[in-house]
Amino acid sequence: MTKKLILFLLIFNYSYSQEWLIVSIINQNSKGIKYEVDNGKKISKQSTKNPSLVKLIDDYKKMGYNLNNITQINQIDLNGVFPLFNNNANFNFQTTNLNLNNNLRTNLWFRKENK
Repeated sequence: MTKKLILFLLIFNYSYSQEWLIVSIINQNSKGIKYEVDNGKKISKQSTKNPSLVKLIDDYKKMGYNLNNITQINQIDLNGVFPLFNNNANFNFQTTNLNLNNNLRTNLWFRKENK
């Protein structure tokens, strides 16, 4: 009886899966939107001519994705040169050219249900 039940479950597998898509807004101005799309396999950069987030959300809804969540993250980039040690006998420290960039990004989390 258990063998027939296992065989029945293997043949008629009713599975439920989800496909996630994360859209990270890089830049938004009057000319358009630059964003990254992360589908779990690769990250691709894209852009639109329309500066509206509502239009972008509607485009993904037409492809079958539902907007699940909107989050904002604070991305801090530290670039430049920082001297680790000083070879000067007078201990005169060199000036550093560190640049601190503070970016507030909006992430749109889309989900597509596959039955």
